Amino acid sequence: MAGDEREDEQREDPSEDDGLELTPKQQETLRKSMEQVRRSLGPRIGFTLPSMSQFIPDSVLKNMTTLSAFAETQQAIVVNAIKPFLDSQAAWQKQFSVINSDIFRTTALQQSNLNRIASHLTRNIDFGLGGTLAEVASRFAAQQTSWLKAIGPSLANLKWTFYPPNLQDIEGLRLEQVEEVVMVDGIPLYGVPRASTAEALIRADSASKRRGILGRRWRTISADCREVVTACTTTAVAPYVRFAVAALDALDAGHTEAAQALAGSLIDAVLSAYFKKDRYKFTPDRKGKRTKDAYDEFTVRQFIAFAPMWQTYQQFFVEDGDVVPNTFSRNATAHTVSPRQYSRRNAVQASMLACSLLCRLDEEAAARNAA
Repeated sequence: MAGDEREDEQREDPSEDDGLELTPKQQETLRKSMEQVRRSLGPRIGFTLPSMSQFIPDSVLKNMTTLSAFAETQQAIVVNAIKPFLDSQAAWQKQFSVINSDIFRTTALQQSNLNRIASHLTRNIDFGLGGTLAEVASRFAAQQTSWLKAIGPSLANLKWTFYPPNLQDIEGLRLEQVEEVVMVDGIPLYGVPRASTAEALIRADSASKRRGILGRRWRTISADCREVVTACTTTAVAPYVRFAVAALDALDAGHTEAAQALAGSLIDAVLSAYFKKDRYKFTPDRKGKRTKDAYDEFTVRQFIAFAPMWQTYQQFFVEDGDVVPNTFSRNATAHTVSPRQYSRRNAVQASMLACSLLCRLDEEAAARNAA
């Protein structure tokens, strides 16, 4: 083949090939890239996130696959073309790292950042070369910019789908803020309460202030719980719904002790049926040596739903002379009667957790039925 023909073949723009198919190597590269995107969305907790197809329509995912293939093909051209220079020119190496396809590994998935990166790609593409190599590099930068802009909105929106609906519209929400409420204080946020109350709980700067919110807004929280639990439709949670409603009826009628006792028993029944013998992995042990590592196995949504277990099941033994806690404790609710434990705030928290768990389990069951 003549030299000009080889050069034309090298210059061919793969984006013109509408029928492009991924090779096994390219498919594996894309898979690893998407795994990096998933991991970057849960920086503090090692979540195993659900498959991308649960969050992005097939048409969008297919488009992302094609665009990623284009970017990879063009990057390969640039790598082969400038590799001899990279080993000896540190400055070129530094600039080339900017357009590496692993760019999402250390970059927050926000549209503003994606736009900034895309702009940076075209602005800093000069390798100090001329002629053919500069032209190839410039074309690659344009393709990479197009790729980032195409998937940017999907990825920016993707992280919000990890939150339940009542949290999705809270501006600037960070996962560590949610973690503090659900794991440290044991206050549920999955499905309940409504967005305004959930935001107030998240923005509060202490546990006492959050408990104050539970006390002041107990009526609307009860209404939110009732709305969520009566909307459950699967047979998996149907046996529990009427007991959750009964606990809410007792709460609304001012029978807080009865509401708390029934909600506490319901929580225990639901979790025992769901986790079975593995439930102990997610609760503290008597000697205080068990860690929260088991929660790392959860997806983001699972973590938000089940994290209140850790505080709810803090160890309490009457025979050990343990002081009765004044925050909600399933064990203290079951094994003692005391005004320190039985209170309206604790009854509200217990009812929230029972209804939140049923909401999550109903969603899981519905997803299985649809599969």
